[in-house]
Amino acid sequence: MNARLQLLRQQDIFMRIIKSKYYSGFAIVEVLLATVVLAIGFIELTRAFSGISRVAVRAVAMTRASNLNHAIMERVMSQNFDARGNEAGDSALDFDGVDGQVDVGNVTAGIQTISFWVEADDITSRTDHVLDLNGTDYVKIVNGEVTVNNIDNPTYYINGVSGNRTIASIDAWYHVAITTATGINASAVTIGRVAGQTPDYFDGKIDEVRLWNDVRTASEISTYHTKSISSPFSDTNLKLYYKMDNRSASVIYDYSSSSVHGTSSGGVSWTNESASWTITLGREGETTWSGNNDVDDFHTLSFVDGNYTDLDAGNDNFTGIGGRIYVKYVSLNTSGSPYTFDDSATPTDYKQITVKVGLPGSTDSTELNAIKSSKASQGYTLTSAPYGN
Repeated sequence: MNARLQLLRQQDIFMRIIKSKYYSGFAIVEVLLATVVLAIGFIELTRAFSGISRVAVRAVAMTRASNLNHAIMERVMSQNFDARGNEAGDSALDFDGVDGQVDVGNVTAGIQTISFWVEADDITSRTDHVLDLNGTDYVKIVNGEVTVNNIDNPTYYINGVSGNRTIASIDAWYHVAITTATGINASAVTIGRVAGQTPDYFDGKIDEVRLWNDVRTASEISTYHTKSISSPFSDTNLKLYYKMDNRSASVIYDYSSSSVHGTSSGGVSWTNESASWTITLGREGETTWSGNNDVDDFHTLSFVDGNYTDLDAGNDNFTGIGGRIYVKYVSLNTSGSPYTFDDSATPTDYKQITVKVGLPGSTDSTELNAIKSSKASQGYTLTSAPYGN
């Protein structure tokens, strides 16, 4: 009896051990399976959050790039057009050679540089008196050669070239500059006539008249004879600046700080023909953002990080964002409605400005396009396009 009871007890213990091991193994498998399921769920959840994160990052990048794009475009669009039509004003004064003149009056003493654009209608059979400073000191064209009267040791420039005095052909624009170390008293300035001379009137067109009280260097004359003056009122050496682009009846406005406006009389008329010059797209000696004063200067200009800190772009952080600017001539196509712009191989009165800003961590960019007119600024729109298109 005792032996049988002992055997039953041993069987009970053995079964308990077996059951214990069996159920322990089953619990481990369940845990492992649950762990695998949770891991897979976590991975999928991570992927989902990662996708959401990428979308959010791209949205932020798009916003930052768009803000910078607009800031860059505002900076470029605020500059001068700098080409045919705008720089020379798309107009000039045409003198009939009979009784046309512009009365300026007293400007100031100490004038040392005289410059203007001129198109003579006759360079072989007459003497043309172009500009009178005080009745004694004046500029004239004699048989196609620029000369002066009573101006000490003048240095002549034609189209920016020192030592040249020749007006080679009629109906063509030439830039004339004359410098002297001896200051001239511009006390009775007249354009298009020197009273008492024979003939005393000028026959042809005149544009962009400037008088300075310093001797402009050869480099300054060569560089800026085909450029407008971006801030004439603040240039203290510039004493007279007639752009001749206002086309306002008989008033000729002075854009210098002297504000000595002239009055035309007799055979003087406004003409759409002006001293046109072709500007090569790109910088013309400027080395900094602040030095750029026309839209051409920004052509192919790249910008990254701190190279646009003067753009007044707001408080957004643009570190790590960069891009490039392109400028090209376009022509107005009026054949359809609305009007469109076509690429042009020659200078026109319109330019298209394109600003591309790359999206950080992406090969895409935001692209902003605008039309700059010599007459007025146009609107612009934002698009997103693959970088480099």
